[in-house]
Amino acid sequence: MPAARRRRSRPPFARSVFVNCPFDAAYKPLADALLFTIHDCGFVARTAIEDAGARETRLHKISRLLGESRWSIHDLSRSKLTPDSPTVRFNMPFELGFAFGRVLAPGSRTHGRDLFFLYDEPFEDKRILSDLGGQDGGAHGNDPARVIGAVRKFLHAKAKQAGFTGTVRGARGIASRLAAFNAVLPAMAKARHISEAEIASIDYLPDWLGFVTEWQRKMA
Repeated sequence: MPAARRRRSRPPFARSVFVNCPFDAAYKPLADALLFTIHDCGFVARTAIEDAGARETRLHKISRLLGESRWSIHDLSRSKLTPDSPTVRFNMPFELGFAFGRVLAPGSRTHGRDLFFLYDEPFEDKRILSDLGGQDGGAHGNDPARVIGAVRKFLHAKAKQAGFTGTVRGARGIASRLAAFNAVLPAMAKARHISEAEIASIDYLPDWLGFVTEWQRKMA
């Protein structure tokens, strides 16, 4: 059984990052960059699709994962009408509100929670949610390299609070490692009897993350 499918222990709170982003084929290259960067910086990505089943509703799962994560990253770039997306997707702003509630809740300073949000073009966050005025996010322009740079900058600033004593690689180094990982991923998947089409799909994201952590551990 692939490592990603085995039941795993809960990651440390200080290094857990809840990820609130679209999980679809169009967004997949950005999701790969986001998730790979989180793990390459020494943190652990937590997502609502990391396991499946009817044990809890999606809303309860999101609430639980936010509770287990000191940090969270939210991409609002799909919260608008576009030719490719004729329906506004409110999931991301809704989950961002959940996260803000935990960050601003009485007594939350004892946990030191914080969050970061991404969007498409500069100042787009203020157009989507004017209440975000005064908050610093990151515009990625649908470019995976810019996603890597923005996420790395946020997590680098949190490294000491998460207990790291070493250094965090630069964005170019992380991008190079992602390219190297993508080059060997088909062979890694084939060894586990997973096709290239399967490992490239959102349905196999838990397996993909398992391969990421395995490769990063070997190539540290």
